[in-house]
Amino acid sequence: MSSVLDGKRTIKIELDRVLTSAVILNWEDLIHVTQGGMIHIEYAPGKSLQYLKVWELAGKGAWSLVCEYWMSRGPAAVPHDGITFSNDYHSAGLADMLEVIMQHQDNFSDSLDRPGAGLIQVTSPTDEERLAATACMKHAYEGLGLTFGHIPAAAIA
Repeated sequence: MSSVLDGKRTIKIELDRVLTSAVILNWEDLIHVTQGGMIHIEYAPGKSLQYLKVWELAGKGAWSLVCEYWMSRGPAAVPHDGITFSNDYHSAGLADMLEVIMQHQDNFSDSLDRPGAGLIQVTSPTDEERLAATACMKHAYEGLGLTFGHIPAAAIA
């Protein structure tokens, strides 16, 4: 399940996979009915994530900012710590999951230096993808010693 490297516990789940799972599990909160059904997760690859942004496809070539999560790495907060939702989006489940992921990002397998790192595309999930996302998130939380209680109705069916 997990291993210990350099005194830190590493969960054998790639950061990109757990971020994708968080979006899938909160899909209904993120997609507006009139929109295109695609989400982008954007971050700056590096040793750790300073920020993460989630965008929804709003039309041909147009993206609407769903939320952004910033982490300060030093004395000055850049521009603000934590999550901020934009453009009438809100998801308590995504906020909770991103808080856990970002605060424990060093515990996940590194996917920050692979080709294409920095942009994840998520399309409308199938029931199988929802089940896999639930299992992934549950495994991630358990690896951190936390209890995962957010199981969407679609994943139970």
